[in-house]
Order: sequence, then structure tokens, then C-alpha cells
Amino acid sequence: MSGAGNENEGPSHRRSTRARKQREANPCEFLDEEEDAASAAGRPSSGASSSNASSNPSSETRLATPSTHRRRWHWYGKRNAAEFSSVDGTDKIIRTSRWGYNSGIVGYDCSGVFAKGEKELVAEQDAENVALEMTDFGSEVKLTQVPYHADLLPYYDYFAQGIQQHSDVESFSITNFHLPPSPWLGENVIPTLENSFTLTDLTLSNCSLSGEDLASLANFLQGNTTLCSLDLSRNDIESADTVKSIAKAVNAKSSSIVHVNLSYCALGSGDKGALDKLLASVKKCESLEIGHKSMDSEAVASIAKFVGKKNALTFFSLAGARLDKENKKTLEASFAKNKTIESLCLSSNGLALPGIFHNTKKSIKSMSKLTYLDLSFNSLPVQGAKALAKILEHADCSLETLILSNNHLTTKGANHILPALKENESLEELDLSGNWLNDAVAPAVVDLLQNNSTLLSLDLQGNKSLKNNAKEQRRWRGHGQGYETIRPAEDRGKAEIVKGALFDTTSLQTIANSNHTCAVHFSGRNERAETMRNINELDVAEGVKIRYKVVLALTEVNKDLYDPRSFNDVPLELMPYLITLVQQELGVAGYGCDILPKRKNKKDRSKSYWDYTTPGLAWYLRRKTICDPTLSCIFEVIMGWQSLPLLFVNGAGKLPKKVTKQAAKKKSRKRRRKFGEDDDSDDEPYIPKGARKTAKRVWDQETRRFVRIPAPVY
Repeated sequence: MSGAGNENEGPSHRRSTRARKQREANPCEFLDEEEDAASAAGRPSSGASSSNASSNPSSETRLATPSTHRRRWHWYGKRNAAEFSSVDGTDKIIRTSRWGYNSGIVGYDCSGVFAKGEKELVAEQDAENVALEMTDFGSEVKLTQVPYHADLLPYYDYFAQGIQQHSDVESFSITNFHLPPSPWLGENVIPTLENSFTLTDLTLSNCSLSGEDLASLANFLQGNTTLCSLDLSRNDIESADTVKSIAKAVNAKSSSIVHVNLSYCALGSGDKGALDKLLASVKKCESLEIGHKSMDSEAVASIAKFVGKKNALTFFSLAGARLDKENKKTLEASFAKNKTIESLCLSSNGLALPGIFHNTKKSIKSMSKLTYLDLSFNSLPVQGAKALAKILEHADCSLETLILSNNHLTTKGANHILPALKENESLEELDLSGNWLNDAVAPAVVDLLQNNSTLLSLDLQGNKSLKNNAKEQRRWRGHGQGYETIRPAEDRGKAEIVKGALFDTTSLQTIANSNHTCAVHFSGRNERAETMRNINELDVAEGVKIRYKVVLALTEVNKDLYDPRSFNDVPLELMPYLITLVQQELGVAGYGCDILPKRKNKKDRSKSYWDYTTPGLAWYLRRKTICDPTLSCIFEVIMGWQSLPLLFVNGAGKLPKKVTKQAAKKKSRKRRRKFGEDDDSDDEPYIPKGARKTAKRVWDQETRRFVRIPAPVY
């Protein structure tokens, strides 16, 4: 039957099959055909090829929609896992069949990553800020960078040809993209950087740079005099000579580099000499980020001693390197000697917090200099939480940002830290995401937000035991008996925090007394919490935020608050503002559209329903519409206002105008005529009743014209 089916296939099917195969072989040829057809039709093209971009790099060309490329990666052709290059491994890219063998087809989620990568590569770049970044890989994709495949090379070439025309680049960034093999970077990107004399920021993070790429980059750095910030994080710099070359470029007299980021970089394969030379070259730098899991105790000790020496560092980060007991003591002593560091990051160091900080005068004095502290991805037991709480409640604490995410912090530990921040007046951001907090932490959070007005951000995302609410549970009792409620619906931790601290709708006064400054971040879909976060993040007066919350409460949350008797004491001057308030609703007529989630924006207040009570009408005539409910609200406010009768004290209608004595004029009385007087100017001529008083026109038959007859005289 398959042979018969092939005989019946028409020429159109063969053409589509041929086009599909060409699309698999070279997608850019398919895009060239689209561009030629678009130019012939006189419309902008939807595709772009490497050859066309090279012939005319300034032309505005674009790729097809990402969905087309997603299908091309997911359905068209089979690929071997060895064809891909990625730091995450290739086993996550190719889909595995149900029987366990390699199917050769790219997974559907990973195909979306390739489609997004292609879209970023062909996007139009700014002349001053070139950015090729990929941050959103999706929750189900276990990738940290866009893998490289030979089919992506034309798109990389198109990106390189597009930036060659920019000569005034100030910031250049490539993040989370596996770049093509050498010498692509040295031939396509480095010349563009050399021709730019205004470059200040350079970022090549998580790009899987090879030894040849790093060598060409080091040569470029040695001749550059304008660069201020260098970010090579998450790239393995295995060659010790390359590390020394970078150190020489940073330490050069003509160098302007003051920010160096080499975090999560394996430097020189453990060569201590290369590390010492690098540390000596960054003494004049203001910011240094360094660390890798492969660093041994000796390398960490060298870094810890460098912190205690004279340098210009204001920001220091040691991420990924494990700290043993000796290194902790060395780092604690070095940090106590340092007088310039204001921001400190000790992430993924295997510390049992508070780590190098203790409740001593020396430790508190050294910590009083800090405004930023990141202790994420460590461990914070209850005892450590108690010690950290005593440091935070000290009067000399000047922290503005504290990050304690992914520290296995329990509710017991949080109940020691949160009360210590009630009277803190410096902390603005607190990150407790990714910990082990549950619903029992809600009272402590509510108490903190009710007593602290300086905290601007509180992150509670990733705490899986912190729930929103519990749904009602019912059980079927039998036919004719209906359902029986086993457990009623109740609010859990997230809802308690929102209702207790951010949006207490018990009364209008409790709404005004709620917290209007802190933006609380929760994970998952919580529309009420999202709305409160958007309101508190507004850079407006506090009264405007309260107005938004009052309108939301009156229209959606607690309509029982709408009691006309509560408006009895409203003065006459405030009545127009009250009438304006009761007819507003978030998401309607452009009011508060930026506050509500996009899925909650409303276009019209009118509601429609099906009227099944009216017999004899067709279904399309039974639909009724409830008009705008704000008219009834205005009527109730006005009728329930006790001061309303004062408007009608003087009766209905307009008040009479007062007439002054000067304006009043007395009418002159007629003089009576005396007997014997003939001439009387006041006498009026006598006119009989029904007599004609005006002239008239009459048609004359003899003259054949109109004749005017004057009025009679009596």
C-alpha cells in the first residue's frame, strides 16, 4: 500500500517534500527565497541569510517566526548528540524514547531554546549597547546556556556582520551562549571591539571560551585604554599563561579596569603563581568577584590574606570556593582589618552561618561597615539564626540588602530573625527565598510589616510549604441529600500575610493603616498578592496607594464596606471627591490598568446574563445586560448623606437675589387730569375693538400691481 500511495502522490507533494529537505539542509537558503518573494511583492522580508547580510549589512532583514524554527528543530531531521556542544551535556538535548534508546530528535522544550537563541541572534542591536543575552530557559529545561550546533553558524555570522558597522559601542555583552569554535571570536568579534574607542563594559559570561579565544581576548585587553568593567564569569581559564596575560592587562599603567568578575572560573588549573599574580594586579580595582569549586585550601588562604592587605576594594565576592576552619579564621581576621569593603558576597562556601560573623564587639564593628551582604547557598541553623538576629538588632547595623536564600532556613530560625528587624531603620531588601518556611511564619512576617516602614522588598519565593489557601472539602452524602462539608475553606500563610499586613479590609481605617511600602514576592499565581506588590512598588504618594486599595476593597474584596452611613460626617467640600471615588474601579476606563495583572484588566463594567424566566422568546433575545452599577452607588451616597438637606434650606430652586436701595427704582405714578384740560400727554388714542392698526397691501386689477393702504386714523 505504501508503493501505491507513492504513485498517487502529486507534484505538489513532491515539491513540498523537496522544500522540506532543503530547509533541513540549509535554513538560510529557505530564508533567501522568502526574502526574494517579499521584495518582489513590495513588502518587508521575514527572513535573513548570512550571504545577504554580508552583501548588505545595513539592510533590515529578519528571520521567520520562532515557532517555524521551533518545528524545524523539533521535527525536521535527526541529529546526533555529538553534534551539539554545551557545558550542560548533550543528554538533556536529544529526546530519549520510551524504550531507552536515543531518538535523534531534539526535545520540544529544548527546541524552544534554540528558537529563542535564533531570534536573539538576528535581533537588531543598539549602536551603543550590544547585548546578546539569554536568561529565560523555562522551568522544565535543565539548560544554563544555548548549546551550539553547526546549523546555528549562519545566525552567528549574521550577528557578527550586523555589529561590524557599529563603531561607538559603549557596552558589549554575550551571556549564556555557547560560541562557535575558534577562531570565530577572534575573527568576527575582537576586530569590532578594537575599532570601538568608547568601550567601557565587556561581558562574555558563560560562553565556553576556548584557549585560543582567551588568548586573543588577552591581547586585545593589553592594548585597550577605555575599558572599565571586565566580566569573564563561568568560563574555565585553564591556561596559566592566559591568566597571567589577563593580570598583566589589568595591571597595566594605561588600563582603566576597576571592576573584574572572574567568579566560577577555574583559574590556571590550580597554579598558585598565576593566582598570586592576578591578585596583585587587582589592588587598584574597586570590585573583585572570584571563586570556583576546584580551588583548594591554599588558594582560598591566598585570597583571604589578600582581603586583609591594603587595597581599594569596595565590593568583594568569594563564590563557590569551600572554606575550612583555618580559612574561616583567616578570612574573619582579614575582614576585620579591611576598612574599604562595603559589599560582601560569600555564596556557596559551605558555611554554617553566621560563618565569619559572631556576636562580638570586633565582629559587630567590622559588620557595621557593610551595606550589602549575600550569604546565599549555605546553611543557617537555628543557633546561627539567633546569633545573626543579635547582630541585626544592634544599633550600629547599617545593612541595606540582606540575602539569605537557599540556606535551609526553617520557621524556627526565621522567628528569631524577623522580630529583630522590627526596629531596624536601614534594611530595604530581605531575601528569604528557597528556604524551608511554612505557614507558621506568617504571624512573624505580619508583625514585621506592621512595625517596619523602611523595608521595601521581601522575597519569600521558593518556600514550598508556604501555601496560599486551603480549598473546601466536601463529601457526597447520597441521592437527594447533596454534599456535606468536611473542612471549610481557610486562609493559609500567603493569604494571612496579605490580609494581615498589606490589605486588611476589616474597615476603611485598617486599609489606611496597612503596609504601603514593602513589595512582598511569592511564588505561584496569587493575583491579590501580585496586585498589592504592584501598588506598593509605585513611586507615588502614600495617599494614592491607599486610594487604589480602597477602590479595590469597595468593588471586589469586601463590598460590605460600602455603607452610606459611614459618609455622614463628610464635609461639603469633600463630597465631589467622594462621588468620584465610588464610581472608580481598577482596570476600567484606564484607571489602575498597570496595577492589576494583565489577565484581570476589564474593559466594561456591564455584566450580561441569560434570562430563562421570560417565556416565548428566542435564546438570543433572552440575554439581558446589567448597566453600570456606579450610578446606584452615587445615588446611595447622596441619599445617605445627612448634610444633604442643608442644600435645600431655603426651598427648592434658585435663591432670590438681594436688591439694594440704590438699585431699587420707584415707578412714577400717573397725574390725574383736571377738569377743563384739553391736552393730556398721557391720554392714549381711542382704537375700536377689532380695528385694523397697521397698513396692508391689496392687489389692484387695473394696474396689475399691489397697492399699499395705510392704517386708519381714529
